[in-house]
Amino acid sequence: MQNNGGKPVIERLLQAYGFTTRQALCNHLGISQSTMANRYARDTFPSDWTIICSVETGASLSWLISGEGAMFDEESEQKILTLKHQKITDGVIENQNEMVYDSSAIPGTLTAPFLVTFESSLYLVDIHNGEINDGWWLIEIDGLISVREVFRFPGGRIRIENSRASFECQTDEVKVLGKVISRTQSL
Repeated sequence: MQNNGGKPVIERLLQAYGFTTRQALCNHLGISQSTMANRYARDTFPSDWTIICSVETGASLSWLISGEGAMFDEESEQKILTLKHQKITDGVIENQNEMVYDSSAIPGTLTAPFLVTFESSLYLVDIHNGEINDGWWLIEIDGLISVREVFRFPGGRIRIENSRASFECQTDEVKVLGKVISRTQSL
């Protein structure tokens, strides 16, 4: 196995960290100047430093190693999120295993998103502290939890859509648990 090509990699490490001197890189990595000088002079490939740099800065390993491609992958900006997942059964909500979710599918304006499974659909829900208005909501009525479409009327009245059992009530008769952002329905 070849163990050369260290000089250009060390230069790219400096670039990824934003350091202007090898001494600054030594200080950051906690290594001596002689170790750095040795690897640089012998052109020894710094695999350990490369991995550390990629983890700490998000720089592409491919770019650090070869200099090809972009310093930072666009995909590295799209982080995977682990969201709380709950399931509603007979009006009772229970915690489930957390779910991995692609953050590119989540608007950046959300406060505290979580997932809810209800009636063969998966809902992305966000905590909501304001007034209830038109849209889909995670709500509690008389101690039973569900996801329903809501329409706001004058005088503090709302209409809860529930197929044949739709009804109107005052906004204070419904407890809002969250605003539905999106729904994935199973067929």
